[in-house]
Amino acid sequence: MTRVIGLGAEDRGDDVAGLLVARLVRAAAPPGADVHECAGDAGALLDLLEGADRVVLVDAARGGPPGTVERLAPDAVRPAPARSTHGLGLADAIGLAAELGVLTGAVSLYVVHGLSFEPGPVTPEVAAGARTAAELVLRDELGIEVGGRPRPR
Repeated sequence: MTRVIGLGAEDRGDDVAGLLVARLVRAAAPPGADVHECAGDAGALLDLLEGADRVVLVDAARGGPPGTVERLAPDAVRPAPARSTHGLGLADAIGLAAELGVLTGAVSLYVVHGLSFEPGPVTPEVAAGARTAAELVLRDELGIEVGGRPRPR
């Protein structure tokens, strides 16, 4: 089964993007869909990665126009500088999970580019980007029709 994991921080502006995508996917997917939210705790993410046949990760990113959605290869994510000995970046967590044998399935990674990662609300561009990302995950990863359009083959 495919596990969708939205990553982010609730009150850090556009960093909430992955959590928004997870909520939108959960609302549109059939009951029992394997959709989770992870608020940045590396241990919790490692637990969520364990045992999934396929994993779809969705997170916010910096660098592109706000609201832009990209699908990246997991190895395209560069390790982030450590801010503490307790925190792992996404690339580090994926690498560690693979090394430990926790992550054995395929990984897809979607990012929604953000503008503001300071405390406050999500920007309108990123809220729209989260809707786009959710549609892509539903259609391309879960095979669920979105808006009456059949999945492309």
